[in-house]
Amino acid sequence: MTDFSTAALICTLGASLCYLAASWQLFKIAQQPADQVDTAPSIPIWGLLGAVLHFATLAMHTEQNQGVSSSFFDALSITAFIVVSLGLLAQTRYTLRALLIPIFLIAVICLLLASLADHHTPIVADSPGMLTHILSSIIAYSLLSLATVQAIALQRMEQQLKSHHDKQWIRQLPPLQTMESVLFQLIGLGWLALSIGIVSGILFIDDLFAQHLVHKTVFSILSWLLFGLLIVGRQRYGWRGATAVKWTLSAFVALLLAYFGSKFVLEILLGLD
Repeated sequence: MTDFSTAALICTLGASLCYLAASWQLFKIAQQPADQVDTAPSIPIWGLLGAVLHFATLAMHTEQNQGVSSSFFDALSITAFIVVSLGLLAQTRYTLRALLIPIFLIAVICLLLASLADHHTPIVADSPGMLTHILSSIIAYSLLSLATVQAIALQRMEQQLKSHHDKQWIRQLPPLQTMESVLFQLIGLGWLALSIGIVSGILFIDDLFAQHLVHKTVFSILSWLLFGLLIVGRQRYGWRGATAVKWTLSAFVALLLAYFGSKFVLEILLGLD
């Protein structure tokens, strides 16, 4: 193992340990009574350190692979880093510590899987249009992933409040109305980024069939339509609560199949680049 690989492994393990430490710390806070917890938004230091080491890991892998890799596990790690960063950024405005726990834990899994993978395919962006497509797609996946975590938390909040058995961690989250507002802000931004990604992909990708992108395109457009209909339903008919959650989860499943589903089949099952 080269010195470069060793450094990347150290950063990977360091980031994973920091994420785990942050998750444990936030879990302990979530068990405390709400009146004993500081409700002011604050970034968990262990989580921030984990994100820094995560970025360092990605930078080393980029140098090692002679470019940013779009392979299945590498893409998972990149997306996890962006979701973590967005979650930490949101935490500066809202008290969303409870939502960061699953985000950190998923990031640990993605990091470790990427470190064990031996298949790396550098992204080739030979034009500004392709670069726009790649960046907007990654941003869209990340924003909508965070929106999905938000939707699941919102669903759990409603269920607990209706049963009158609301747990301590729910009392530490913002009110339902604020949670819904954040959810639709994330969906709106994610839908916009996804729109840019789809349009730039249609304009600048040469051959969908030769590049095995047909299924990805179909599911991406399906997800775009579902999220778009949810936004319209929210504005015109006041969709909220369980309805909004169901549409969010359905649209995200389509998006998951569009990118990671197609990459899993092509790379892991079929062994294609």
